[in-house]
Amino acid sequence: MITDIEDFFSKGCGRCPRFDTPDCSTRKWADGLIALRQICLEAGLAETVKWGHPCYMHAGRNIAIFGAFRDNFRLTFFNAALLKDEDQILEKQGPNTRQADMIRFTDNGKLKAMKPVILEYLHEAMDYASAGIKPP
Repeated sequence: MITDIEDFFSKGCGRCPRFDTPDCSTRKWADGLIALRQICLEAGLAETVKWGHPCYMHAGRNIAIFGAFRDNFRLTFFNAALLKDEDQILEKQGPNTRQADMIRFTDNGKLKAMKPVILEYLHEAMDYASAGIKPP
């Protein structure tokens, strides 16, 4: 697994045999992942690497993490149960997931239109982290 954030954006996460090859999922979604990174940094989040993926933190707490897959890329929130999700953009990761916690992207270009809502969700999560509030 990678330990340098730049490696994720140039080579991938290092968790599968497609690492640092043209077939790596991060290559297909490179433009969207870079745009998502800029949104997280614009929100004021600290960037680190955890579990081979970009992880964004605030007030010493994990806020969100990226994932790149063959058919989509994602922004997953750690404490999504606290988010109001007024725009109904959070999805469950699978049928056994109890809480919708991720925003799934299947088009690099759609991220730009969603930027204001993503920033709103990130700021809401940051507010909870600053206040020390944890999910029920």
